[in-house]
Amino acid sequence: MQLFVSKFKFMAIVGLILLLPIFALASSVSDVYTSENFETSYHDRPLSFDEDEFGNFRGVTETGKVFTQTYVAIAIPNRLQKFSIDDVSFYISDRGVIEAENDIEALSVYLSLLS
Repeated sequence: MQLFVSKFKFMAIVGLILLLPIFALASSVSDVYTSENFETSYHDRPLSFDEDEFGNFRGVTETGKVFTQTYVAIAIPNRLQKFSIDDVSFYISDRGVIEAENDIEALSVYLSLLS
């Protein structure tokens, strides 16, 4: 169990680094991240983040934006977490990034990728 938590903690930190890139051509952080501007906007760096006892993360960026990365379903063993910041959210897994309308849809896609 400890090895799983350590691997997932590493994956979550890597996910934060990869999913909050800094684009050199952009000049300022968007007022509000949306699904339309998230991939093309400048992303400020995480200032701090904490992990709770369940492996969920909550943090704040340098400009004060709150972000979370939480398990979708903790009742079954999985590596699927939802990342949210402002008005955008998507799902991060050991099978890649999943865009879905809700947790059930994301979990369904994730489980289909396992088979």
